[in-house]
Amino acid sequence: PATQIGAGSFGCLVDGELFIPKKFGINRLSTYYQYIDGKYNMVIGGSKNDNIDMNIQGLKIDPLEVREYDIVSEENGKFNASYILILTDDRFVAKTSANNPGKLTISNFDSVNFIISGTFEFTVLDNNGKEIKITDGRFDVHYTN
Repeated sequence: PATQIGAGSFGCLVDGELFIPKKFGINRLSTYYQYIDGKYNMVIGGSKNDNIDMNIQGLKIDPLEVREYDIVSEENGKFNASYILILTDDRFVAKTSANNPGKLTISNFDSVNFIISGTFEFTVLDNNGKEIKITDGRFDVHYTN
């Protein structure tokens, strides 16, 4: 459910199939928002079944605000998202870009209680150019700094 209390939740649909990261273990849901060299770095993501990873990150971004952001590319000052599928003999990595951007909406940013809440959606392309649609994404997490 969509909450704003630091419930430790993250989920979305991947081509209509539910994606919820593990709650425990090495690949569990992980979030950080850290001030480094005058800017912030943020990552929210986790793994499902040890073979699907999903991350949303901002590199050297300005302080977070309650508003909508474009998810575009892995550049300083921007947000990006990745979908990683690990198969037996292969690893497929798909990332957002200026050609296939997404949206990240921060609906709650509480720097006193270390909570980030919001929604997201994006589309990435597989190796054959087929779209993988990430929809109805939401998160409500405590972050480390």
